[in-house]
Amino acid sequence: MALSGKVSIEFGIQATISQWFNLFHKNLSHVQNICERVHQAHIHEGDWHTIGSVKNWTFIIDGKPVKHKEKIEAIDENKKTITWSFFDDDLGQQYKVFILTMELNEKDDGSYLLKWTIEYELVNENVEPPYSYLDFLNKSSKHVDDYLVGA
Repeated sequence: MALSGKVSIEFGIQATISQWFNLFHKNLSHVQNICERVHQAHIHEGDWHTIGSVKNWTFIIDGKPVKHKEKIEAIDENKKTITWSFFDDDLGQQYKVFILTMELNEKDDGSYLLKWTIEYELVNENVEPPYSYLDFLNKSSKHVDDYLVGA
């Protein structure tokens, strides 16, 4: 079994690209109030929106709380992408590398697509690839999209 890889999920969204990008770029702290699977989030170092800033998060993954730190690695306002690295705490016990990228695109027909990609490296061969995180992203994204459409 390979210890590193990449997994992704892509689906249509109803809210606009600018609504999604604004939430995750300028109002990330609100995600904990929107998604029931996000239980806690607070600043560890820096602020909510600057590259290099570190936050502490608790997500519910497979019905259990998972703690980790998150750092913004890159923001591309033109391409509407944001990349974060996740590390330490519970997550760090399973993954040496865990990089999440959010990509927002408009299709030719004017509809919108959201793509989440996780690049990872497992700590050992007994750890599963992060499919449960894709499930978390899928379900949480539906909550976010419903919130943004209603906003």
